[in-house]
Amino acid sequence: MKLQQISKKETLTQRVVGRMTKYAPILMLAEFYSMVGNADKPRKSATASGGKFRPLDDDFPANQVTPQFADVALKIFGDKVQVDVAHERRGGDIASVRLSELDNFSKNLGKEFQNQFTNGDSGTATNFDGIKKLVPSAQKITPAENGIEVPMGNDNASKKAQQIFLEQLFSLLEKIDGGAQLLYMDSKTLSRLNSVAREFIRYERDKDFGIRIGYFNEVPIILSGYAKDGSLVIGHNETVGTSDDCTSIYAMRFGERSDLTIATNIGVEVTDMGKVGPHYVHNVELDAAPALLNNKALARLEGIRIVS
Repeated sequence: MKLQQISKKETLTQRVVGRMTKYAPILMLAEFYSMVGNADKPRKSATASGGKFRPLDDDFPANQVTPQFADVALKIFGDKVQVDVAHERRGGDIASVRLSELDNFSKNLGKEFQNQFTNGDSGTATNFDGIKKLVPSAQKITPAENGIEVPMGNDNASKKAQQIFLEQLFSLLEKIDGGAQLLYMDSKTLSRLNSVAREFIRYERDKDFGIRIGYFNEVPIILSGYAKDGSLVIGHNETVGTSDDCTSIYAMRFGERSDLTIATNIGVEVTDMGKVGPHYVHNVELDAAPALLNNKALARLEGIRIVS
């Protein structure tokens, strides 16, 4: 289920979720599932091998299934939105002020959720693990020891480098079991991809959120954007070998309690707490935790260097 579907249908909650999704476009495609309690152990994809042949009058060899389970622990994400009662005392329209502040908060809440979905680290006790931590080592592609350059230009060397990059990008898509549902990258990387592979890219506007979405080889491209503090969610300062100016591209496939999924209880909860001391307060919370239930539903291409 999408976050809008799993959250309460009342107007204020849907307003917050819609605003979050506009600024965290990963939520347009992310699938949530509902769980009860603090933790869950959903079963991961089956390990039994696929079909094989057997001789006439003989049985198939043993095909023992070894169940594997993910450890999912919900984390509380959100904050309070406080508006000073003095706005009302001085003749302001307090309802409008509160709604405006809630909208601004929801925008940054979305940005920060997308940042944590990407870079979250449960080494900080209150955080969940994001995709950078969840991606299995076997699903990482490092095309060269010190990364690969993706230059502009039409000379032979530039064209060869661009072709190597595109081959690696197609290899990334092929890493996803059942086919990738999206590519996830920074806008600078998308700009270079537009320049070197325009024939593979088209754009259309999402009818629900009004966001212009690019498609590479018919796979949607979601931009990682900025965290609430203005920092890049996926930067160009990753280190691969001796290169410290690298970035990454992720491919993934979402599912409801399958593939890459996000556990929650009731989605986003918005509570109007009324006047608390010298403030009117809205409390906004989302109990959530990403879970990778199919190791081949997430992959990372690292060591990409966008050079001039």
